Amino acid sequence: MRTVFFCLLLLSTSAPCLAQSFHNGKAPAPAAGSMYVYPERIRLKNREFFTAHRGQMFVPANRSKDDSAVISVEFYLFPRSDQANPDTPPMFILNGGPGFAGLSERLAKRGTFEDQFQPLLNITDVVVVGQRGIGSSTPNTTIVQPTPPQMARQFDPEAVSEFQTALRDERQFWLDEGIDLSGLNVIEAAADVRDVAHGLGFDKIMISGGSFGSHWGMTLMRYHPELIERAILNGMEGPDHTWDHPGWIWNVYKRVAADAEASEQLKGLIPEGGLVAAMEAMVRKAEENPFTVVLNEGTSSEIEVVMDGHALRAVARGFSGAGLTSWPAEVIRMHRDDWEAAARRVLGRSKMRGRGFATASYWTLDSASGITAKRRAEFEADPAMSIIGSTFSSYAMGSPVWEVDLGDEFRTNFQTDIPTVIVHGTWDTSTPYENAQELAPFFTNSRFVTVERGSHGAIREATSADPQFRAGLTQFFQSGDMSGLPDRVELDPPEWRVPDIE
Repeated sequence: MRTVFFCLLLLSTSAPCLAQSFHNGKAPAPAAGSMYVYPERIRLKNREFFTAHRGQMFVPANRSKDDSAVISVEFYLFPRSDQANPDTPPMFILNGGPGFAGLSERLAKRGTFEDQFQPLLNITDVVVVGQRGIGSSTPNTTIVQPTPPQMARQFDPEAVSEFQTALRDERQFWLDEGIDLSGLNVIEAAADVRDVAHGLGFDKIMISGGSFGSHWGMTLMRYHPELIERAILNGMEGPDHTWDHPGWIWNVYKRVAADAEASEQLKGLIPEGGLVAAMEAMVRKAEENPFTVVLNEGTSSEIEVVMDGHALRAVARGFSGAGLTSWPAEVIRMHRDDWEAAARRVLGRSKMRGRGFATASYWTLDSASGITAKRRAEFEADPAMSIIGSTFSSYAMGSPVWEVDLGDEFRTNFQTDIPTVIVHGTWDTSTPYENAQELAPFFTNSRFVTVERGSHGAIREATSADPQFRAGLTQFFQSGDMSGLPDRVELDPPEWRVPDIE
């Protein structure tokens, strides 16, 4: 480092000449517990503005350590309208993922604020809290995320080792930067919400969270129950639900199959024995006798796709949301020996760049929650594994690298009497319906609303489809009264995709 010498020009000519470096500057860390807030103007569809409050809450990276580094979590506060009841606690929205990058890009799209937030402001204030280590919270623990080995190579020790080595290098980078990754877990993220609430002057809040947001919300309810007035949770992911249950995921397809088989649109096209039996038989057959499908990619280009057991398992469970209405047609085509669409799906999956929010915190927030040994043993013994393959391979390969497990005490013994509305769809392939069924008995003051044919966005679908549900949910937000909510919302039967059969 080059040292620059300079003399202070003072009135006294006897001032000594000082040695000083211009390359040692380092800003002091903000104090944990401090925050800054500034106005954020959101342009509306009518070209006027709404003024929100956007800020950063400075918190310890790991509250269990006195010498912890300080990180920040972004938040937005949308103030309630004049017609809202001032006695209604503010609503804190907990996003899913993990992988919530913040609201700035979403709010830049004209109409997002009016559609997603403004109606709630007639009830109360709305606060959106960021996820530690991700997106517009700082640091954004970006990593170069390697592609997990494809299903066919998941048991190849060399492929797994390469994947883990790449993650290990990324872990070491953030440790060298002084970020204690063991603090990037959902317990600390729950404490972030508490600190934001207290920093904004709220001693009671209600929470709304889906998917990982429900996991986050349950952690808040467990560790900070005095803060939570009431909760609405959807797409349930309990303390021991981070790894997806293969049998429960396959159950979603069984429910889809039952609906498809009863439809007039697919009448006469269903394979003998049903869609599920046909899919299971095709997977077993491809496992024993792999074959090749040649895809024409132009006048002089061909691609050969191997259709083996690994490939068929990927096809068996490669659908979600609205795409589930195409799954029966795919099974029918394959059963009739038309493999082109399935081969293109396999080819597309082979080009995917892994799962994706490339941050260390994406990994640690999930990896720390982990899985009990008992549950993992159940997964690995489940017969659905032979049909749809592993639903947790990335976790199994990647989680040990991060060394951030919260232990079985976190994953067990959850129970709450906080007033809670649970909403879950029977066609949810991201957090299967059985998650909610397993958790419901541990919410002793709750209403469980089943959304028939509901996807991972079942709460939005139910709100659009059922006026009683919409009114009951509003009533719960306003007063905590659950009596207006139905036990069940049935979405209309879908328009099934009908295969072209020659």
